[in-house]
Amino acid sequence: MTAFKEDPSPNSGNRWYDNDPALHRAMEQLRNAPDNYQAQVALNIIKIIVEHQMEEEPGEPIQPLDNTLPRQRSYDEHRQHRRWYDVHETLSSAIQLLMDSPEDLQKRMIPSIAQMIDTTLSRSLDSSP
Repeated sequence: MTAFKEDPSPNSGNRWYDNDPALHRAMEQLRNAPDNYQAQVALNIIKIIVEHQMEEEPGEPIQPLDNTLPRQRSYDEHRQHRRWYDVHETLSSAIQLLMDSPEDLQKRMIPSIAQMIDTTLSRSLDSSP
């Protein structure tokens, strides 16, 4: 797993996702995206994580997401939404799932996630008035 998991300040350079340039760029795009696109991206991140887990361990049952989410909600309540993505529960859960994934799995998923974020958000710009 990644060594640094907190996001003490928005521009600190110490955020867990700053260690990967593609993920850093994607997260900054997502941070500035409209709420409805953040929600769409969050669901797609969860989908990508599940798909990669299925590829990694075919035939093995995927751990239910509900085992992770209650722990995440409790953690969020204590942090009082200190990270920019904590204000949206689905996005917070998706990012937490990514952050809690093994580092080797993260490295395999990041290109797909970065591309999906870029594609989704470029569509939002194209459809803006």
